[in-house]
Amino acid sequence: MLQTDRLQFKPFHSNYEAALENLCCENELVMKTTLKSRVFTKAEFKALVKDEFIHSEKDSFGFWCVISREDGSLMGISGIHPCHYLERDSHEFGFILHHDYWGQGFATEIGNFWLQHARNQLKLPQLVATVHPNNTASKKVLQKLGLNLITTFTAPERGARCLFCKVLLG
Repeated sequence: MLQTDRLQFKPFHSNYEAALENLCCENELVMKTTLKSRVFTKAEFKALVKDEFIHSEKDSFGFWCVISREDGSLMGISGIHPCHYLERDSHEFGFILHHDYWGQGFATEIGNFWLQHARNQLKLPQLVATVHPNNTASKKVLQKLGLNLITTFTAPERGARCLFCKVLLG
């Protein structure tokens, strides 16, 4: 099982669907600086769940549901995905947390977990992360985790993004 002291990473389950839909389709505060830089339509959300979420603990890449170990509530989503930015293949990690969990160190805890998991279990040579230029809190988390700002660019589906990178092996 993938977990930290306070969190568990679980595959998508229908028990989480309503909370996930609320986060992705209705929470403008959270979604304005993630993924599409806006809330998802219901159809986009269904496609996201079908195509991008982890559905089995045997899967390695995709979104996991971030669950509180204290009370079992859905806190957000996180995971590692193959990506292609600036003419290079890599793997990107990210996290989207409901705003009730901001400012409590969860993003740093998630980031440390994925960096260790990517190096020790997945044997990835590096991880990248992208963040909206206005998302100061997430940029600080990435810098705290030891990622370096590489550049700012515009992604077709996501708009302006700052690209951060950390070498894990080599």
